[in-house]
Amino acid sequence: MVGSSSIITLIIAMVICFLFPIAFAIYFKLKHKISLKPVFTGVAVFIIFVLILEQILHFFVLQKGLITNPILITVYGALAAGVFEEGGRFIAFSTILKDKREWKDGIAYGIGHGGIEAMLVGGFSYLSNLIYSNLINSGMFDTVLGTQLPEEQLSQLQALKEALVGLPWTTVMIGAFERIFAFGIQIALTLIVLYAIRNKKFIYVLVAVLFHALIDFPAALFQMGILNLYIVETIIFAIFIVSVIFTIKSRKLFDDPDLRGTEI
Repeated sequence: MVGSSSIITLIIAMVICFLFPIAFAIYFKLKHKISLKPVFTGVAVFIIFVLILEQILHFFVLQKGLITNPILITVYGALAAGVFEEGGRFIAFSTILKDKREWKDGIAYGIGHGGIEAMLVGGFSYLSNLIYSNLINSGMFDTVLGTQLPEEQLSQLQALKEALVGLPWTTVMIGAFERIFAFGIQIALTLIVLYAIRNKKFIYVLVAVLFHALIDFPAALFQMGILNLYIVETIIFAIFIVSVIFTIKSRKLFDDPDLRGTEI
């Protein structure tokens, strides 16, 4: 049985992942009159560059076994995420968002990019786990999902069942807060790329790529069993705090004529 505390926190985490980005968008729409064009562009770029193009590259590099060393896989994965996401931002603001390069436009794009990530990576993951948990508790998990499946898939489902049965509610909430942290970091990364484009200091695009890779690296080490979950989340939280401070203070770089072109 999946504990009631775990189910309740799965619901809370799912609601956070879906509603937090929407609430944030509404707030900035009312407070700063942001345009929805950058928001939906951010959504589209995440879907195209991360869920489609990056996954195609992963198929050829990872599924075809071009890289097999665990450390190299970790480095590759972190850099690939940085290249595709920051590259997507660069292309978006260089083309479709040529007329949307104010500070609030960077915020708007970040809301779309980080928001759809929170919904797809976090929200739908929690939703599926909630469905699986209800199937387990009703005794229907093996009946519904365990019929006429290949042995490999059956073993994966059994591992999922065991993970959900032993799932601590604290782990669920940590995951939900991580989506909020990632959301804030995505906004900061957007502003770095936008600053680079506005001031033609394209070295900062590379900075954003490397910074993005650095952020993803601890999570990859956790998946390899090298780092503890709490250490990883502490690192991400610290980066989130720095990102929030940068996001707030960076407004001067965009709004104050005397500071435009100033080094970050």
